[in-house]
Amino acid sequence: MVTLQTIADELGVSASTVSRVVNKKGYVKESTRQRIAEAVKRRNYFPYNAARSLKTGQSHAIGVIIPDVTEIFFTNVLSSVEAELSEAGYSMLLCITGEDKNKEALYLNFFSQNHADGIILATVADDLGPLLEILDRGRSIVCIDNLPDTVSAFDAVISDNVYASELAVNYLSGLGHKRIAMITGKQTETTGVERLTGYRKAMEKLFGTVDDKLIGYGDYKEQSGYTAMKNILGISPDITAVHAASSKMTYGAVKAIYECGKKVPDDISVVGFDVYDPTGLIKPGITTIRQQEDGIGKIACQSLLESIRQPENHVHRKILLQPELIARDSCRRV
Repeated sequence: MVTLQTIADELGVSASTVSRVVNKKGYVKESTRQRIAEAVKRRNYFPYNAARSLKTGQSHAIGVIIPDVTEIFFTNVLSSVEAELSEAGYSMLLCITGEDKNKEALYLNFFSQNHADGIILATVADDLGPLLEILDRGRSIVCIDNLPDTVSAFDAVISDNVYASELAVNYLSGLGHKRIAMITGKQTETTGVERLTGYRKAMEKLFGTVDDKLIGYGDYKEQSGYTAMKNILGISPDITAVHAASSKMTYGAVKAIYECGKKVPDDISVVGFDVYDPTGLIKPGITTIRQQEDGIGKIACQSLLESIRQPENHVHRKILLQPELIARDSCRRV
């Protein structure tokens, strides 16, 4: 991290001299002023002025809180958010909770203390207390990926998760599959609930009933997808297809399929979720549901900045973006 002292040490001047140049206050010899200005530009130093932030109520920074930076979905959303905020003259401050609810509450409180003008949040919490407290303080928040609940008035930009699973099941049905399994996510999060709802809706519409033995539950990680797939195959070895509701659960499911002596797609067709392979090296290529990461990041920023700049005119809304299915080689007709 570059600080006033970092630049002062580099140039052999005092931190107070650097501060006078940065804040344009007080006399500094012109040659020294130019050296400091060049160093500030070269080192990309951006001063955080707490006093000014308290006075104006604005920091021109946006806090972003996500549970897992290793998920490619979040990586792509962050890229879109950073580009949009930079264009608008804002900085992005990123915190990663590691799916720890206590960390999430801590970061929310930190950003609300005049360290950020607004917050983009992918929550994992089931306690609305910290979130409601921040809204009461007048801070703007936009939720992405997961909703705190489906009743309260939160701004949100999320994928249509019900439609996503319907899309997967309908695609597999179109290839002749009837025994279609589902590995869904946490039922304490709206993403998991809604993706399972979409699966149930599609199966009931197509076949009139849902066999609960074909449903496995995971936590979006590889091991849970692996375990769920093993359990499903142990109970219902006659399945011909599976839809896994996250990229990592997809990888775990595929591993379990091969370990059980079956092949993709010869024995079991697979539709994943947010599975990326820009190199084309994964064989067979995994058919996947793809979210609009760029759109989620861009629209979340636009909604948040609108509520910051014109709070009196802002109306809370939930924006649903439709995902798409990308057909690759992991599904076959039966």
